[in-house]
Amino acid sequence: MAKFEWKVWLRPNVLTGDPTDYVAEVDTAGHTRQQADIIERMVAEGSEIKSETIKAILDRTNAIKRDFILRGYGVNDDFIHLTPRVPGSWTGTETYTEGKHRATVDAVLSRDMHEELKQVGVRVLGVADSGARIMLVTDVATGKTDGTLTLGDDIVIAGDKVKIVGLPQPDGSMEPGINVYFVTPDGVAATQAARISENMPSKVVARVPATLAEGIYTLRIVTRFAGGKILKTPRVIEYAVPLVVPKP
Repeated sequence: MAKFEWKVWLRPNVLTGDPTDYVAEVDTAGHTRQQADIIERMVAEGSEIKSETIKAILDRTNAIKRDFILRGYGVNDDFIHLTPRVPGSWTGTETYTEGKHRATVDAVLSRDMHEELKQVGVRVLGVADSGARIMLVTDVATGKTDGTLTLGDDIVIAGDKVKIVGLPQPDGSMEPGINVYFVTPDGVAATQAARISENMPSKVVARVPATLAEGIYTLRIVTRFAGGKILKTPRVIEYAVPLVVPKP
């Protein structure tokens, strides 16, 4: 019997268009734990080190890992293996070209973590209600779906009822407030997508603003779209996975 259990909902796979094709979504996937939760857990489990000291150690550990990566080293701990990589096509005499090539990092779970996952069982809760939702965000420049963003390039937003629709405006412009947004963790700043190049119920292609600062963001869609009708008030759809603009 499995020691741990993941509960999953089945949702239509909007990427295939096959009505019999479903994907599983872990029920707790949207409830992301942060560093503060790790510290709180360590203190609750009886750590004799003060929470401020724990935070300082974790911050320093992350800073050292970042430095190793920036110097071109891989980093491997008991949880994850990070590997520097420069994707893009090359010729035999070509040098690094900004825009065509890009420094990035691949993340793979460690062997120990893969062994730990053998303790997990999965229970299907059923087919979830197909309301408006964002299922997957893909960075077009890299093909990654881990939340990493490329400034000035497009992302593909796949989901249900994600089409950007507002009330008609006299000048033909988008209704104010209706758009794709990148929202800071405190919810204070919300930056609009630079443009919307594709706008369909199951897929929206949006441009990441080139001026977006380094940091973590929540992807938010504000729309009146509801299938065959227009909502009286806009609805907000947010992606459960944090999006990240890495350091230059």
